[in-house]
Amino acid sequence: MKILHKILLPIMILALFACGGPESAPTEVPAEPTEVLRQEYVIGMMTIVSHPSLDAIQQGVKDQLKEAGFVEGENLVIIEGNAEGDFATLSTIAQLFLDEGVDLIVATTTPAAQVAYSATMDAEGPPIFFNGVSNPFVAEIATAPDDHPSWVIGSQLLDPVEDTMKLINELLPDVGTIGIIYNPAEANAVYLVEVAEEVAEDLGITLELTAVSNSNEIQTAADALVARDIDAFLAINDNTVTSGFEALVQVANDNDVPLFGTSASMPPKGAVASYGIDPYQEGLDSGEMVVKFLMGELDIATTDIPVQTAVLLTVNPAAAEMQGIVLPDALIARADSVIE
Repeated sequence: MKILHKILLPIMILALFACGGPESAPTEVPAEPTEVLRQEYVIGMMTIVSHPSLDAIQQGVKDQLKEAGFVEGENLVIIEGNAEGDFATLSTIAQLFLDEGVDLIVATTTPAAQVAYSATMDAEGPPIFFNGVSNPFVAEIATAPDDHPSWVIGSQLLDPVEDTMKLINELLPDVGTIGIIYNPAEANAVYLVEVAEEVAEDLGITLELTAVSNSNEIQTAADALVARDIDAFLAINDNTVTSGFEALVQVANDNDVPLFGTSASMPPKGAVASYGIDPYQEGLDSGEMVVKFLMGELDIATTDIPVQTAVLLTVNPAAAEMQGIVLPDALIARADSVIE
């Protein structure tokens, strides 16, 4: 297979960027390196957008590969594609990977996984490893954990929406209305909204929903929710909202409306608290799958899709104070991470 080490990306209408470092320490130490087949591999890594949670996932994949002996510049080439929120650009990125003959694709986020799957459907390859996907079954990437395309595998990052909403109820016993902003073009966001609606019904809470199509609309949408007299914001793992999270934080701070999240990356950026999947651990686990495949130790067709279980409680007392509430000492004591 002919490999181009330097891809002429400037002629493409792509924004390709290297991802940032991890946001939190791994809950599991990567395995010790084992014997690596001494040849060069080319991996395409694609995402719909860059934000801290997704950057941490991709960094976890890279770190796991490195720990196993797959090192960029020695026996590994990574081509990175970031669509910068543009769904159409994802298709261009996927085609670029196919044209370059990558050995496998790591697709981070539901939109990236959907596009990668569509692009590889006819040839049934190259292999796809997805991560950061809330529900691969709703996204029609797979039909069941043990029923998925023979060249597609990954893990389900099931955001702990119920845990976070119960936390809101714990801290705000009189909460009546929670506001959510989401992009209905993202299958993962639609699914998480449906989960939130079911939980809200059980808790006797009203949800106010506002749809956006890009991150530039977040501030206006947040102001509209404040005008509807919401008691709190809930930020689900919607890539559009997360990429413009600062605007949501600013509205929460300006109006004393507590902001809670479903990602461990949100409290460091200004949310009061979150129950969320550890994104770096998601990356490590995804990277472990990739490593096993490259080592000939994983058969994609017979491997079940697991559910990511590395849930962290993260709190930010300073953000809470800015948004008009005080976090109880007991909650801070039981948190996995406290943002200083």
